[in-house]
Amino acid sequence: IQLCKEKEILHDEVYCQVIKQVTHNPKQESLMRGWLLLNLLTGYFLPSNTLMPYATKFLQQASSDPSSTHHDIAKICQSNLRKNVMYGGRRHLPFPAEMEALLKGRGARRLVILMPGGVEYLTRIKTFTVSKELLQEICEQMGAGEQEEIREFALFATRSIANNPGKPMRREEYLHDYLLEDNSITMRLRRVTWNTPLHFENSIYTDFHYGQILWDYMNGRILLGYSKELEMQVSILAMLQHWAKTTEQQSTVPSREELQEYTPKLLRARISPQALESHVVQLLRARQPLPPMDAKIQFIEHVMELPLFGYNIYLVKRISDETIPLPCFFGVNKEQIVVLDSCLFVLAQICRVIPLKELQKMRTLRPASEGGLPGMELNYGSAASPKTLWIELPQAKEVYHTIVVILSQTEFQH
Repeated sequence: IQLCKEKEILHDEVYCQVIKQVTHNPKQESLMRGWLLLNLLTGYFLPSNTLMPYATKFLQQASSDPSSTHHDIAKICQSNLRKNVMYGGRRHLPFPAEMEALLKGRGARRLVILMPGGVEYLTRIKTFTVSKELLQEICEQMGAGEQEEIREFALFATRSIANNPGKPMRREEYLHDYLLEDNSITMRLRRVTWNTPLHFENSIYTDFHYGQILWDYMNGRILLGYSKELEMQVSILAMLQHWAKTTEQQSTVPSREELQEYTPKLLRARISPQALESHVVQLLRARQPLPPMDAKIQFIEHVMELPLFGYNIYLVKRISDETIPLPCFFGVNKEQIVVLDSCLFVLAQICRVIPLKELQKMRTLRPASEGGLPGMELNYGSAASPKTLWIELPQAKEVYHTIVVILSQTEFQH
């Protein structure tokens, strides 16, 4: 496998040697090792266009006899080869532990996917499982089986269980190319775009969207800035969060400590606890309490009406446009990129809009100095009027790859 990675010219030779080893071989151990090697080979490297028809026919014949001892692994090799043609094969060679498991015939491993709201989804993935397959599996469990909606989700790989989701994976990428041997990579699921209407007939689906939208709301990714009118919005959302906890919460008035917990972190210093408590008490007197699931649905629907819902928002530390005050916010949704000011005393104002269809190219930038922040450069506009914007922020790579994933989900293909 290492040899094939280093020298593409040897792919056909290795394929022929392995196929020879698994053809009419009376030695069972040698036969099985040959099939295990072919299993890896088909998932990593393609034979030449000349050899491909012969390799394909060999695997078809080998998998067509159900009574054969190698029927199942031949079918796996067929699947690997088909994925290799579609997605390009795995990039990284197996770690020693994975290779040892494969040689013992263990081609699957357990994987925990972290869902919004602290829910864990336990699954088993194979050596050549791609992101698209796992997204399909999880979304179907949530009652979101339509391809159009499945495309709106992405798996994020991160090195720690920090607040940042990490790098989003493209649908055609292999999961094992991200999973390190020391288990330091955590996989999370997030919704990235919001084209298809939400539907709440499935409780897992509702909990997922409530968990993600609540986290974004509390961590300053939806409500930016402050206005007096905003206090009533925050009060309504605090009441819905209180009802969403448990049925027992419905008849109680939230304490000031709880109201603090229900308020976005960036607004806690701006909104008076007394004013918030007064608003919530008035709301509770005027409204019938809702069951937790209905409260979650109303919370989601209420937040979806806010101006910045649907954007993936990041705090930027430096930007090439000196007219924009720092720090500022950078947001991207299914249609455009926006830059907003970050004044906490008024609602955030949009300073720059870049339609995704005008985006020509982009690249990540290394820190300009030791201890500096990574960045990202965007080239957009027309050939007659080209424009450039660069930003610096800790999550530069996450922003870059999020835009890549969104572009792959829309008609703005690059």
